[in-house]
Amino acid sequence: MKPIEINQVSTKEDKIILHTSQPLLKEEASTLKAAGRMLADSDQLSFIYLLEDDQRYRHVSIPEFLWTELYSELKEKENVYIELLPDEELHCNSFKDEFQYLLENIQDNSNYGDKMVEAVGRIITK
Repeated sequence: MKPIEINQVSTKEDKIILHTSQPLLKEEASTLKAAGRMLADSDQLSFIYLLEDDQRYRHVSIPEFLWTELYSELKEKENVYIELLPDEELHCNSFKDEFQYLLENIQDNSNYGDKMVEAVGRIITK
């Protein structure tokens, strides 16, 4: 199944909103819930937040060009939401903790590949 692509980050009051490049079908969006886990995709230079329904996981891909903005916003805000449909957001539990954990784990860790280590290093040092 194709990942849900994030193409924009915005803020509203005390929350960060991740905007999808294409809204989901209402039937699909209504079945998804946050899995509270994040992975690193070093081949695509993306962080993958996991959503799930009763049968499978859905990957939410957050590409490198959004990391700096996301990292900066997470310094001031705790709550992250994904806008699955216009005006319908899903709270991403454990997002900040998972993101911070991956950044710390990837920094100077060649197991993730040189490009991923360099990309993470650039946002941490800003």
